[in-house]
Amino acid sequence: MLRFLRIENWKSFYEPVEFTMVATREQRHGQRLARVGRSRLLPVTAIYGANAAGKSTLVDGLDALRSIVVEARSPSSLPRVIPHLLRGRNEPTVFMIEFVAPVPRPNGGEKDQVFLYELAVDRKQIHRETLIQVKGHLEDFLFERDEHQIQLYGPLEKNDRARAHATVVAPNQTLLDALGSDVAGPVAAARDWFEQQLTVIYPYSRYAHLPARITADALFAEAMNSGLTKADTGISQLRLEEMRISALAIPAKETDRLVEFLRNAGGSYLLSSDGDDYAVLSLDDNGDPVARRLVADHCRETGPGSTEHIFTLPLREESDGTRRFMNLMPILFQLREEDSRRVFVVDELENSMHPKLTENLIAAFLDELGSQSRRQLIFTTHEIQLMRSNLLRRDEIWLAEKIDGQSELTRVSDFAEIGVRKDADLLGHYMSGRIGGIPR
Repeated sequence: MLRFLRIENWKSFYEPVEFTMVATREQRHGQRLARVGRSRLLPVTAIYGANAAGKSTLVDGLDALRSIVVEARSPSSLPRVIPHLLRGRNEPTVFMIEFVAPVPRPNGGEKDQVFLYELAVDRKQIHRETLIQVKGHLEDFLFERDEHQIQLYGPLEKNDRARAHATVVAPNQTLLDALGSDVAGPVAAARDWFEQQLTVIYPYSRYAHLPARITADALFAEAMNSGLTKADTGISQLRLEEMRISALAIPAKETDRLVEFLRNAGGSYLLSSDGDDYAVLSLDDNGDPVARRLVADHCRETGPGSTEHIFTLPLREESDGTRRFMNLMPILFQLREEDSRRVFVVDELENSMHPKLTENLIAAFLDELGSQSRRQLIFTTHEIQLMRSNLLRRDEIWLAEKIDGQSELTRVSDFAEIGVRKDADLLGHYMSGRIGGIPR
C-alpha cells in the first residue's frame, strides 16, 4: 500500500509536492480503512483539477518512478526524467515514497513492513538513493547511495552478492533494482512492490491478457460477463471466435514467421490493434495455424430465464465507453480478490464512461473492504458528481491547481477552517471556486 509520496522538480512540480494516503481523524467510512501498525490507510483517493493543473503529473511521476526502479536499461539509455523546464532544468528530480510491502518471515508467512525510499535522479545518472525500513519510531537503514559512494547496512553489509552489486551497479541503474533482483529479504520485497503491486493505467491503456483469461479462467469470464450485463452495455458474453488467418492485422510474411516460431516454441501469440481488437494465433493438433478474435455477443431477454442471440460484434465496433469499462473491469476483479495487494493508479477514470457507471465501479471496489485489506485505487477525474455520492471521505479528495507555472496539491480535509466540514456541500464549495481546482 502507498502511504506517502513527495515529488520535487518533476514536470509542473518544482517545489516539493506531498501526497498522502494516511487517513485523518474523520470517522465516516472508517470501517473500510486499512490498519497498518498505528496508521489507518485510505483505500481510495480522487484527484480533481482543471486541465493542465497537475493531476496527470502526479500519475506520471509514480509511473516514471516505477520504471526507473525496475526497468533494465543499457549503459547508454537514459532514465525517464522530465524536470521543471523553467526552474529545474539543471537540477535532479527527487522522489520520496513510503509504502507497505509484505516481507517473508524466517519461519514462514509474511509480515507487513513500512519502507521509505528516496531517489534523486536526472537524465544521466542516479545522484542519491536511500532505502529505509521503518519500524515504529525507529528507522533501519538498508543502504545509502551518494553519487558513486554506496554504504550497505545490517545483513546486506555481510552479503557477498550485495557487496558485488554495490561495486558494479551502473550510474543509470537503481541499487534497489540491482540488489532486489538477486538478494532475498526486505530489499527484494521493496523492489517487488514497484514491479508487482504498483500499476499505472492511462486512458489509452489496454488489458492485454483479456483473451487469455476469458478462455482459461472461468471465474474471471463469469465476472466480466456479469459486470458487462449489469452495466447495461448490451453485451451478454465475451468469447473467442475463429477468423481467417489472412484477416490478421499483420503482413503475411510476419504471420508466417510467427507460425514458425509457435511450431518451435509452442504456446500462442496475442495480437492487438487499434480499437481494442484482440486476436490469438495458435496451432491446432495437426500443427496448422488457427486465428481467433475476441468478440462480444449481444442478446435480449425473451422471457423469464431465457435469452435470444441478436448479433455479434468485434470489439472495435463497441462504443468507447464500453471498451473503457471492459479494460477497467479486470482491475476491479483483481482489487476485489481477498488477498490482493495491488495499488492501481488510474488517470481519467471516467474517460468515455457514464457518471453512474463510474460511481458503480468505485462502489463495487469499496464494497467488503476492511481493516485487513491491502488494496488501493487512486484516480484522477473530472466527475464532480462523485463529491455528492457519499462514497468518498473529505480526506479522500484532492485538488490540483497551477499557480504561476507551479502545480500544487491540496486535500479537501485541509479546508475545514473555511467550512468544509463532513456535512458540507463539497460540490457547492468546489464549483464556487472556494477551494480551488477549477478552471479560472
